[in-house]
Amino acid sequence: MRMPATPLRRISTLVTAGAFITMMTSCGGSGTDLVGEAGEHADATCECTDFDCTTEHIQWFNKVSIEQEDDLDGLSDADREAYLGHSLRAADCQNDLR
Repeated sequence: MRMPATPLRRISTLVTAGAFITMMTSCGGSGTDLVGEAGEHADATCECTDFDCTTEHIQWFNKVSIEQEDDLDGLSDADREAYLGHSLRAADCQNDLR
């Protein structure tokens, strides 16, 4: 038998649903944010005109690979491929300035 929907029960349901939606969007968004940030660092690396300029951006990729390994492992296949593409592009741009 289903209990009648009281105002308190409706509020509880809305709070639970809101928390679930927030959790799901933040989990999905983190990969996209990471890929977007990787793109920004790759772009910045490729805009550098000297090698020293590139080190800050390449260090970001190194830091992410160590400190956010779980986040990288959790990326979708498409996001992982995009992240890797940004990383390789940044490395190529840095190598061009050696």
